[in-house]
Amino acid sequence: AAASRPSARRRRPSVPAPSRWEARRRSPPTAMADDDDLEYTLLNKRDVMVYQIPPASSSSGHKADDWKKCIWRGRCRIAGKGSDLTIKMIDASSGDLFAQCVIPNGEYENYVERVLDSSRYFVLKITNGARHAFIGLGFEDRNDAFDFNCTLSDFKSTWVDRDKQVDELPKETGPAKDLSLKEGQKITINIAGLGGRKREQKSADAGGDGGFAGLLAPPPPGGQSRRQPQAVGVAAAPAPILQPPPGQAAAP
Repeated sequence: AAASRPSARRRRPSVPAPSRWEARRRSPPTAMADDDDLEYTLLNKRDVMVYQIPPASSSSGHKADDWKKCIWRGRCRIAGKGSDLTIKMIDASSGDLFAQCVIPNGEYENYVERVLDSSRYFVLKITNGARHAFIGLGFEDRNDAFDFNCTLSDFKSTWVDRDKQVDELPKETGPAKDLSLKEGQKITINIAGLGGRKREQKSADAGGDGGFAGLLAPPPPGGQSRRQPQAVGVAAAPAPILQPPPGQAAAP
């Protein structure tokens, strides 16, 4: 019998599938985000209301009394990232994002507006590329609305305005000055009041007793004293009594 011919097909050697780490290493590098700042929470309120608002009834602004239709209710979170703010409306049960208001450079005055007739309601500007829309945001508690407004203003004054002031400070362009002491140099320090005390001490040493030196008599020479010392324990001898001459009577 004729020998069987080998099959034309050849099996390829089995190559093990690359591991997850090798696949990640072989994959082309993706472009990294320009802003690597971490996002942090500034405010979190559990219960807020979102309204579909009509156009403003006057040129002065919106009124909460004109809002009749509440379209959503859930949680509000204000997050900061770098110099940007984001107001997020998040579903309380599922955690899904309903809408968000992005505020670049903390300029909340261009994206958040207070209504004319209440301190608990605000108008938010929602942007999506070149398109934008306005929604109403309301709080049941007045303190929550106060915290919301203060968070926006504090972020701008603390993080945005302060960084601008630091950037506007004049920077020294010249070489740094060498203020170190050279060899042989000395520093003289004048302390207030110390020089006057030294002068007073010198004048006192030179004058002896001060200003009274010219008014006192000089001391007696050595070995003499103005007052004769009196012997202690020796009685003074009485003066002798002189007798009158003969023929004269004694004086009474």
